[in-house]
Amino acid sequence: MRLFDKIKARLKDRTRRRLFTDLHAMGLNTHIAERGQPEEGVSGGLMGNSLGLIAIQDSPIRWINLIEHPSSRYASATYTNVYVVPDNRVRSGGYLELRSTRKRSASVYGRVIDLSWTASFVGTRVVANPEEEWDDDMEERLLDRMNNDTTLKTNLIKLNEDIMIRSVPNFWCWAISSGSYQESGLSYELKRLAPSREQWECYATIAHFLLEASAAGKTSKDEDGEAEETLDTSQSSGEEPHESEPSEQSS
Repeated sequence: MRLFDKIKARLKDRTRRRLFTDLHAMGLNTHIAERGQPEEGVSGGLMGNSLGLIAIQDSPIRWINLIEHPSSRYASATYTNVYVVPDNRVRSGGYLELRSTRKRSASVYGRVIDLSWTASFVGTRVVANPEEEWDDDMEERLLDRMNNDTTLKTNLIKLNEDIMIRSVPNFWCWAISSGSYQESGLSYELKRLAPSREQWECYATIAHFLLEASAAGKTSKDEDGEAEETLDTSQSSGEEPHESEPSEQSS
């Protein structure tokens, strides 16, 4: 490897290590994952190269994938944190994408007065295995919870955040991403890579909503299946309803 490539690789690893240091300073239980983990492929639809994972314990967000967007002639390199939320109820056949949109009092430069979430599905919702089909009610539950959480909405407005969430069927997870962080030249101490405590709490809240919405759909489907099975059992027995004999009346 050429000397320039070695220096570049060390600087990239230093960027991930600095992200780890910032997260650890927030009190999160984190460690630097070995390179080559499959989850490095979770990009949330963003273009770029993974610099590796930060693993997190005791959180619905299991990994942070640090994505580098290479520098160009007109801009230096930027970085995006992709927050990975494992969920084995994520379905195949397509992906679900949710975005937050800030509403302003004027068209462009007005004060932000509200924030709303929208969802779109890319692909087909129906696949060969019925167990793999997307639950439309889950999407409605998720949007309802997120659009009606005033605390989350207020915090995102204050933080000037626009969030993108995408299901990743290949890895059975959700990917949460926000804006990019930009470095300036070789000065790696000018920009904090880790989210603030307020940002992290917003991402963790979103992760809880994702897991709760999909779990609720699984629970309701199981309950419906049990009810149908009970009904079928009682109907297939072939027994006539038992009628009680009239009681003897004493003369």
